Amino acid sequence: MEATGTLSFDPSVEVLQTTIAKDLRINLRRILEQGALSREEALLATVALANAVEYGPLKDFASKQLEEIGTTVEQIQEAMESAAMMAMLNVYYRFRHMAQNEEDYRVAGLRMTSLARPALGKERFEMLAFALSVLNGCESCIRSHEQVLRNAGLSTDKIHDLARLAAVVKALKTLNKT
Repeated sequence: MEATGTLSFDPSVEVLQTTIAKDLRINLRRILEQGALSREEALLATVALANAVEYGPLKDFASKQLEEIGTTVEQIQEAMESAAMMAMLNVYYRFRHMAQNEEDYRVAGLRMTSLARPALGKERFEMLAFALSVLNGCESCIRSHEQVLRNAGLSTDKIHDLARLAAVVKALKTLNKT
């Protein structure tokens, strides 16, 4: 963390002094430091989202922060890999949702045994699944994971922060391309 109150994660974004770049950096900082999510929850979601959009500097930053607060290597790896699992599932369930006759495709037939006992625990894995579903734009997955989180007692503020974080990570990666 820099003394100026900005996050130091990507020199190519940090040097940009445009209003948009500043807004995005402030949004990320607010979610990570002042949001409803715990520091670890926010960083786990950041790792997963940054991996999903292939944003190496942000993924590395969040991974390092997680290591510093004592998150296990296994948990960090699972957060990163959750992006791959949800990429598969979000594509499949978007297909099912858009298909003319969903009943023809009731059984996914995709191996998902990793979801049975996640190293992060079910609630945290659901949080990542929700954030990644928001990022990937899978309506049926968003609805499903949001309901699971609500039923588990997760606050709407935390759910909202996960959605905002997905939006900010996507925006920062897009800014990084310019």
